[in-house]
Parts: sequence; C-alpha cells; structure tokens
Amino acid sequence: MTLAFHMMPLVGTILLLASRRVSLLSAGIAGMALAFATMVTPMIVAQPSVGPALGMAAVKAGEGAWLAWHAMSIIAAGLLFHRSFEARGIRPAAVVQENRRRAVFVACFLVGPFAESVTGFGVGLVVALAMLRHLGLPPVQSAALGLFSQVLAAWGAMGVGSRVGAELIGVSFTELGTASALLMAVVLPCLLPVFWGLIRSCGLRSSLRERASDAALLLCLAGLIWLTNVFVAPELGGGLATAVLLLAVEGPRLLRSGADIRRLAGLLWPYGLLIAGLMATRLLPPLSDWTGRWLVLDPFGGLAPLAVLRHPATWLVLISGILLSGLPGAGARTLVLGALRAALVPMAATLVFVEFATFMAASGGAAMFGDAWRAVAGPFAVLASPVFGAAAGMLTGSNTASNALMMNIQLSLAAESGLPPILIAAIQTVSGSICTMLTPGRIVLAAGLVGLERAEGAIYRRALPIGLATVLALLAVIVLMAGLQARGLA
Repeated sequence: MTLAFHMMPLVGTILLLASRRVSLLSAGIAGMALAFATMVTPMIVAQPSVGPALGMAAVKAGEGAWLAWHAMSIIAAGLLFHRSFEARGIRPAAVVQENRRRAVFVACFLVGPFAESVTGFGVGLVVALAMLRHLGLPPVQSAALGLFSQVLAAWGAMGVGSRVGAELIGVSFTELGTASALLMAVVLPCLLPVFWGLIRSCGLRSSLRERASDAALLLCLAGLIWLTNVFVAPELGGGLATAVLLLAVEGPRLLRSGADIRRLAGLLWPYGLLIAGLMATRLLPPLSDWTGRWLVLDPFGGLAPLAVLRHPATWLVLISGILLSGLPGAGARTLVLGALRAALVPMAATLVFVEFATFMAASGGAAMFGDAWRAVAGPFAVLASPVFGAAAGMLTGSNTASNALMMNIQLSLAAESGLPPILIAAIQTVSGSICTMLTPGRIVLAAGLVGLERAEGAIYRRALPIGLATVLALLAVIVLMAGLQARGLA
C-alpha cells in the first residue's frame, strides 16, 4: 500500500499523458499536486503540528523553483533571441548542391542540430526541413529525415534539460554533459543504418566511401561535443561542435563556389557573438575569473549557484537587445511581449515538472519504485534504463520533463547494479532527449512543414527505427559495462 501511495503521482501523470486528452502542463500539474500530497501527508501524520511539515514543504518548493529558474530563464531568453533574429527579415537563400546526398546529411546532422542546440523548441526541425524541401525528396521521407535534427536534443536550448537533470541529482552540468557526449560516440554511428535506409528510399545511393565518411564525421561530431563539454562549456556542446564541423565540411565548397562569405557572416553574426561571449566568460582570463565571482546568486547555500554574467540567458537577452535596437519602439515591444507569451507555457511546464521531481524525491517515491522494480527484474533491472528514458521522452516531448520524471528513478536502478550512477544518468538524458522526436507533437509538426495531411502514421513508421536504434545502442553499452565490471575490468 505504501508503494502504491507513493507511486500515484508518476502513474497518474503517465496515464494522463498516454490518454492524449490533456496537455503536458495539465498532466504535470496533476502529478505535482499528487507528489506534494505524498510528500506532506507522512510528515503531518508523524508530527503533532502541521507547521513544521508545511515549513519543510515550502523549503522544498523553493528549492524546486530555484532549480527550475535556471531552465525557465533560458526558455524565455531563447524564444526572444529566435524571434529577434527572425524580425530582421533576412532569410538564407536555398542552397543548391550537385551532391544531394551530402546536402541531406548536412541538413540532418549538422544544420538542424545546430539550430536545435542554440535555440531549441523544435526550431532545428523547421530549419532542417526548410533545406530538405528544396532537394526534391518525397514528402514523407523528408519529414522523417528532418527528425534527425533532434539527435542532439540533450544539448537543445543550450542544454536546458540536461542542466535540470544534473541539478536534480546533485552533479555538475559538465559531468553529466561529458558522460552524455561519450554515449553519443556509440549512438550516432548506430543511427546511420536508419539514415541510409531512408535516403535509399528517396533514390539516393550510398557508396562504401560515402558511408565511411558519414561514420567518420559523426565520430568527429561526438568527439567535438565531448571536448566542448570538458574544456569550454556544456551548454555549447551541441552548438559549437556542429558549427565547427559545418565550417570544416561546407567551408571549402562555399569558397570554391565564390559564395558571398560577407553576406553569410552578416546573417549569422548573432550566433557567432553568442558562442564567443559564452566562451570568453569561461576561458579568457581575467574575464573568466571576474564573471565567476561577480553577480553569483546562491539563495539555497550551494544548491545550483547561478553566475549571472556567465549564464546563457544573459547573453541571449543581450544579443536580442542588439537585434531589436533596429526596430521601432512599438514593434520591439510587440515582439518582446509576444515572445514572453509564447514562453509562458513551456516555462510553466518546466516549473511544474521540476517541482514534481523535487517532491517525489523528498517523499521517497522514486527510491521505492526502483526497489520494487529491482525486486521484480533482479539483476536485469538496469536494462530497463534506456527504455524508461525513451518512454518518458516520447510521452512528454520534453527532455526537461523526461529527466524530471525519471532521473531519480534511474539513479535508484543504478544503486544496486554496480554501474556508475553518472552512466545511468547519461543514458536517461540521451535516450529521453533523442526520443522526444517521436512525440506526436513533433510528428504533426513535421507533417505540417512538408504539407501533408493525415500522414502522421506513415512518418511515424519511418521515424520509429531512430528511437529503436538509440535504445538498442544504449542497451549494448549497459551490457558491455556490466560484463567488464563482472570481469573486474571496469
């Protein structure tokens, strides 16, 4: 009965999400309310007065709100940045390449993921499909290929979901980002057979040399993500890595074709300034020392301090201000208010799910679920880790919500498996993030962008192998690490 009581928030939320009759926010509010009840009720029963119980609950709620604010501020600032960038009215011209196959690869694995990493919220899908539509591919296959733009969703919106996951379990953002980047060296090459199958159905063949090149580029991408997480800033893991590789892959072609590099620089300077500013505040002394000491907010004594001058939201707002300075006052105000209105729902959903996770962890419900699952599955319990992460990503469509729902449960699975907790946390982050592409909202968006109606089922059938390949790759990592551990090699 105790387990059933503590699992009501998680089970109730999953059932509401699976019904597709309520929104993510509504399901989260219901789950948060139930989690609050399961946390407070035992406190009230154990104490003669409700005052201490409510006081402790208020502290937990404050901690959850503080953790959520790190992500909420990036959501609002990211949407403002995106709309300010679009307000300039400049659109990149369609790029026509003789090698359509290479153009598809660049759209799916470099340009789309770059846009998703820097901005988030499905913008990468919009950008990737804008490129793919000009290549004359069948619409259904184009929609499925566009979903590859979400493969770096763990770093989407400057890593907002991974940041929340790290803060919930008390590890550094860098530690979780680095572990996730190592997993991408396994996952990304495993996605290539799905990619090759999709482009083959479009009539694009892949030679052995082209396939080897694809694998090498994705391994380079994973390596660059890891280097960025370790030596620069985890929030730049996806954006900087894809930008560097994109320049290496497409730069020589652009130079040979005589493309107007100055025009391209004029178009993309806001992204360059964003990356440069975040890098400088972390790597360039004495600026890096100064920004690490000044304006550091720490209201909960060591719980996720926020260095304002280094935070992505600060730079997103600063560059948005520069972009908006060229607009009339009324136009700028309208744009800002519109961006804030658009940010309200995702910000509220982030707050609700982080509070949900905080309450459930405080009540002991996450640990109880892990204990119960281990009792049922025994030594194989940890094999469910990528499945749980993928299911949460598909249900919520948000890597922030996925991590909030499952991260503490995943750590309870790692507790008796003997595997490093950071490995299981990274598996949750990667599986949950990538599989957000399979949520109905993303599929509907992809169908709409290629002008299809009632084609969601066909797109889903072609995209589902991306999620399956991710889960199988992560399962292989768990099996390999467990085998090495059994032999005393890990």
